[in-house]
Amino acid sequence: MKPKNLYLIDNIQDQIHDKSNIKRDGLKGVVTFRNHETGEIIWKGHNKVILPGAEFIALSLFDLPDNIITPSYNTALNLEHTVYSVPTSTNKVFLFCVGTDGCGTENSQVFDIDYRRWIDEKSIVPFQYRLLEKDLTVSDRSLYFGRKEINNKYYAYYFKTFNSPPVLSRQWSNGNPIDATVYTMAKANATTIETFVTLEFSITKDDCRDFFIATTGINDARINCLSICTAWPKIINGYTYYQDIRPVTRLNFPNEPLIDLRKGIDITYQIYF
Repeated sequence: MKPKNLYLIDNIQDQIHDKSNIKRDGLKGVVTFRNHETGEIIWKGHNKVILPGAEFIALSLFDLPDNIITPSYNTALNLEHTVYSVPTSTNKVFLFCVGTDGCGTENSQVFDIDYRRWIDEKSIVPFQYRLLEKDLTVSDRSLYFGRKEINNKYYAYYFKTFNSPPVLSRQWSNGNPIDATVYTMAKANATTIETFVTLEFSITKDDCRDFFIATTGINDARINCLSICTAWPKIINGYTYYQDIRPVTRLNFPNEPLIDLRKGIDITYQIYF
């Protein structure tokens, strides 16, 4: 008898699909934007893992050769102090970036996320855009990264780190924590279990605006897409310069205007496993 071929498909979202209909949704994520001053929820939606993120997850789960094909933002943006050598530490999720190619001119024109595309390097909005003589302080440079000199006049900082370390939660869906009795409890308990990591980060009233003021004008100040990014750190001249910066996820959302110079946005990014 001819052996039966069993084709099994799994993804990190615990969904099973026919081979002809594999969804590349990757990690489930719930992202919440809140007004920094009022706490009001501005927007809530879901992320999608894109190509370099899938590449990173696959390499992390298995002992595979670190043969990364996708380009990095270091090379695409020509960031200063980019190192073209073997990494001295492991890539981790350290940074995030924002951009303007996730939505059309109308808020109803949010684009579907394309697994094959990152936030275009021409669309990334620098968090900080400072005159050379008014560069960031030493303290601020522990928050903003990806520096590049622009036209011998400005320093652009394209990436920012999180407000606090990631938090891992493993709990019953009613919010109660699990413990070592989880397998025994599961036999008599229909409640589901959630495993997720929470990232907290922000776009302050001082972020992103100076770029628009210096280029096309404050009336164009907006963002409509966001990515969390992997990288590895290297200390050069006393400062951290992240290498091999690549996006893991992408999130497109309606245009979020930044015309109000007092407006800050607090972002809660929960990634479910």
